[in-house]
Amino acid sequence: MTEIEARLDALLAAPAASLPSFAADGRLYFLCDAGGSAQVWELPAGGGAPRPRSAHRDAVSFVAGSPADGGAVFGRDSAGDERVQLYRLEPEGEPRPLTADPRTIHAWGAFSPDGRRVACAANSRDPAHADPVVIDIATGAATRLREVQGPHELPGWMPDGRSVVLSTAPRTFESELIAVAPDGAATPLTPHQGDWRHMNPRWRKDGEGFWLLTDRGGEFLCVAFMLPGGTPRRLFAPDADVEKLEVSPDQSRLAVVVNEAAWSRLHILDAATGAVLESPEHPPGVITKLSWHPDGGSLAFDLVCPTRPATLWRHRRGEAAAELLFAASAAPEAVVDWQTVSFPTFDSRDLPGFLALPAGEAPARGWPVLVWVHGGPAMQALPNWRPDLQLMLSLGIAVLVPNVRGSTGYGRDYAALDDREKRMDSVRDLAAAHAWLGAQPRFDKQRIGIMGQSYGGWMVLAAVTEQPELWAAGVDYYGIARWKTFFERTGPWRVGHRAAEYGDPVADAELLERLSPLHKAGDIRCPMLVAQGLTDPRVPPHESAQIVQALKNRNVPVESVIFPDEGHGFLKRDNRRTVMLAVAGFLRQHLMG
Repeated sequence: MTEIEARLDALLAAPAASLPSFAADGRLYFLCDAGGSAQVWELPAGGGAPRPRSAHRDAVSFVAGSPADGGAVFGRDSAGDERVQLYRLEPEGEPRPLTADPRTIHAWGAFSPDGRRVACAANSRDPAHADPVVIDIATGAATRLREVQGPHELPGWMPDGRSVVLSTAPRTFESELIAVAPDGAATPLTPHQGDWRHMNPRWRKDGEGFWLLTDRGGEFLCVAFMLPGGTPRRLFAPDADVEKLEVSPDQSRLAVVVNEAAWSRLHILDAATGAVLESPEHPPGVITKLSWHPDGGSLAFDLVCPTRPATLWRHRRGEAAAELLFAASAAPEAVVDWQTVSFPTFDSRDLPGFLALPAGEAPARGWPVLVWVHGGPAMQALPNWRPDLQLMLSLGIAVLVPNVRGSTGYGRDYAALDDREKRMDSVRDLAAAHAWLGAQPRFDKQRIGIMGQSYGGWMVLAAVTEQPELWAAGVDYYGIARWKTFFERTGPWRVGHRAAEYGDPVADAELLERLSPLHKAGDIRCPMLVAQGLTDPRVPPHESAQIVQALKNRNVPVESVIFPDEGHGFLKRDNRRTVMLAVAGFLRQHLMG
């Protein structure tokens, strides 16, 4: 085994514990990838050792503890195809399927208040449309409440346990809430004018109103309370997005997570006024899930940071600091933290990002650098645990992770700066990142590579075609090479939502062709590595195949890594090891050779 292989194995051997969810009896379910892919684990209510409760090669995508007993429901797809099937996990015993239609996506919604049914959004009627569906847990009988048009989510139930709450999602920065009754009748809950988000509804038990996250009338998501059909009353509105909201069992307190320049901050609010009651200390990092204990005395959450995979934490009421509840392994050794930075771009803006430096002093000609670009584009690069980037750092390659224009987390206006005709402005931001790095003696401007995934892969392809003189190497994970072929082959449930962001495949065909890197593949000068999963329903394999063939036709050095059992993301540990070693070898050759 080589030194690089040993280093990567040590990084990948550190499993994560994430997405905690309490069941009614106090046991805590969560996901842990100690076995090679994320599976359901349980922390017993009365204490004791954690234990695995599922065992599949394919990763579990979520787990939800039951509000009625010690059981749960979880979901997983097949080889990353995103056709999630639901499973019931009894308090003891093996899981049993609640759905068995491998053609259908079952997007998790919520348990009914009595715990006897679950609701989800399912596209069994038509792949392009996600209808509200209720499933009886005991029998598995499914009832479609209403036929709807386009993608939808199902964030919860009304307190009476009869109607469900449906969320529209026509585009990234617009969402409405609708109550759907058992007879299919639909009642708008958030009627208004304008493109605003109404998210994460949590109903008061008397049914008179609900808490939610909304940016209606503002730049950022805030906590508000509103009556059905009324106007949100703001309770907690910092100059940053509030990203998580959970109501305590007695409904006196709200647990919220604020995105502070991509770092998470937990607060406990008074549910009536929004006043901050507690701000428990916790390590810097990213929180993705909150779950109140049934007795309301404590709150569980996960936390991940650049130097450690996700761990589980608990905040007890009245205590100044949260405590570590469960870590699947010890903290990895010899890892590098990220620092928050900013750099100027072409229109005098300062762009946010993260910088990580290899250990020790910079070499005489400066460190080589890898610029890692997030996907989306309506997403945000977060200070997460990244074994692949830690491996690059251990090789002596610095890492810059920018949040270029179009990223979320910095307000609605910032996220709109790359819309449609302004798309290439975000690519110009990558040139600005290169210039900022190249102006510093500690970096070697001749050895700067670029890497991205999904839409970030398109950003890589756009950068190496628009700025071919800048980049020494490019790594494209399942990026879009040509928008026309992307729209022809992507999952039909995604077409409308993606068209709202990127441009209509018919009305904006000319624009999309101009934005397609495949047409400029002849300009690429740097060697490329392209990785793809064959079951990817979002960016189908044809996109990667096109760019690989175009590069081969022009004798541009290109390596291809393909996985038949992965979709939009590489989730299995052995596959991650394969692709990370390939990237490490590629960058050693082309950035360090």
